Amino acid sequence: MASAPPPAMATATAVALVLLLSSVAVVTVVAKECTNVPTQLSSHTVRARLQSTPGAEEWRWRELFHDHLNPTDESAWMDLLPLAGSTTAAAAAEEFDWAMLYRTLKGGVGSSAAQAGATPSSSSFLVEASLHDVRLDPGDEVYGRAQQTNLEYLLLLDVDRLVWSFRRQAGLPAPGAPYGGWEGAVVELRGHFVGHYLSAAAKMWASTHNGTLAGKMSAVVDALHACQQAPANGGTGYLSAFPAEFFDRFEAIQPVWAPYYTIHKIMQGLLDQYMVAGNGKALAMVVAMAGYFGERVRSVIQRHSIERHWTSLNEETGGMNDVLYQLYAITNDQRHLVLAHLFDKPCFLGLLAVQADSLSDFHANTHIPIVVGGQMRYEVTGDPLYKEIATFFMDVVNSSHTYATGGTSVSEFWFDPKRLAETLTTENEESCTTYNMLKVSRHLFRWTKEIAYADYYERALINGVLSIQRGRDPGVMIYMLPQGPGRSKAVSYHGWGTQYDSFWCCYGTGIESFSKLGDSIYFEEKGGKPALYIVQYIPSTFNWRSVGLTVTQQVKPLSSSDQNLQVSLSISAKVKQKTFSMMIRWKG
Repeated sequence: MASAPPPAMATATAVALVLLLSSVAVVTVVAKECTNVPTQLSSHTVRARLQSTPGAEEWRWRELFHDHLNPTDESAWMDLLPLAGSTTAAAAAEEFDWAMLYRTLKGGVGSSAAQAGATPSSSSFLVEASLHDVRLDPGDEVYGRAQQTNLEYLLLLDVDRLVWSFRRQAGLPAPGAPYGGWEGAVVELRGHFVGHYLSAAAKMWASTHNGTLAGKMSAVVDALHACQQAPANGGTGYLSAFPAEFFDRFEAIQPVWAPYYTIHKIMQGLLDQYMVAGNGKALAMVVAMAGYFGERVRSVIQRHSIERHWTSLNEETGGMNDVLYQLYAITNDQRHLVLAHLFDKPCFLGLLAVQADSLSDFHANTHIPIVVGGQMRYEVTGDPLYKEIATFFMDVVNSSHTYATGGTSVSEFWFDPKRLAETLTTENEESCTTYNMLKVSRHLFRWTKEIAYADYYERALINGVLSIQRGRDPGVMIYMLPQGPGRSKAVSYHGWGTQYDSFWCCYGTGIESFSKLGDSIYFEEKGGKPALYIVQYIPSTFNWRSVGLTVTQQVKPLSSSDQNLQVSLSISAKVKQKTFSMMIRWKG
């Protein structure tokens, strides 16, 4: 376990927490502890083993869960809202609304830009080329083949089996049988893969315009819409493959396997169906879900305190802040902005705000998505603190917690910085962490145009994404990427997965990764003199609509004896714009 910070660091951490979220009143803040103990309960692998082991005693589960949570200082946030039962509780209940809570949270941000509601100029960021305009070379034996193999897997999956547990929860007829593994009918994480499927299908459809896939993903959205509207859910907006009782346990700080993690996947999948595939019904479903969970969070704060809510965030919540900031950018509904703030986990981001490398013993993939959400906070609010947080986080991970492959984590956790040689085993580089670190680096490149972030992206993509498929076998993927000398992907704790009975977290991120292989090759710079940035060398064609150009990239296959990468570009023009620039990443 990481040693306690010295007093100066504790004070700095407290200051950072006040910067992130504080009351307008002056309060004394004591450094807040996060989930930062390697009991392994945060590990999805361990939770799955506990749930699947017959006779796994409840006392053992609770013992682990007790260790998982650290005590926090209730008094530090007492001035934010009165506790239920206090003499002012009734008056506060009348006053309590999202606007009031937003004013409370916003008071300590410390950024004049954010407080004024300013956001970074959209012209200051590079814009990712739309997947609808990028086509991988179908004859390419690396990227083209990987995309096709993933498409075949998405087409193999059955709609009724995917939504089986959603229908059962909603009290609707559920024909067929559910899938196995982590989508099994009694597994608490069930439903997470369906969210990933919606994201992957939207991006794969944009990348291929495969009509069969379009029909499948629309059928999944329609089925989930029927579940959300079912009488069992009472028009509340609730949508999940498991009962709402899971959130009762989450809010009571009782054992439960990361329900918000799964909700994030479902909300993100539906939002991608709207943003990428143009399904308007999906957006309404996400808005309804945000309304339901917003009321749950508000109720926790009213009945207990905001500190109870912060404590509950010691359970993994995926990228809830990220998807809610994205939703706010679409709806401009302040309730979505406030709810996003409430999933920012200030005790973790606060450490990064004061540039403390305290990553050791944190569960890696619990916290990388929170940083990605912080990046979206910067984009929608303009608060520069969150740009600084992401920059520092990337620097620390890349310099102190990353293998030569570009991947990070051992057995799902970060350990001692710059001591990675001691961790080489079969359980290195969880592929979920690579998927999320690619998001961090992509945001940073868009903001800064710094080549180092594009270099990192290439290294992690080649080693940590392309490597998790087993050749041309659809639906056979790996959880971890072993780094130990002489270790094998096949001979490890998980080994290779199966098409219908695995559905690990890394299966979900895996199908997404192979659906969007074209999303970071080309970036556009808008404005009076448009520019195209070609930052990845992947055989592909880009239809640059705004300028009237088609750019085709061919890459000569590499072998271990090659000293040079040979890339050729061809351009055909229906010129609308006479003046433009083309920037190509130089690999010197």
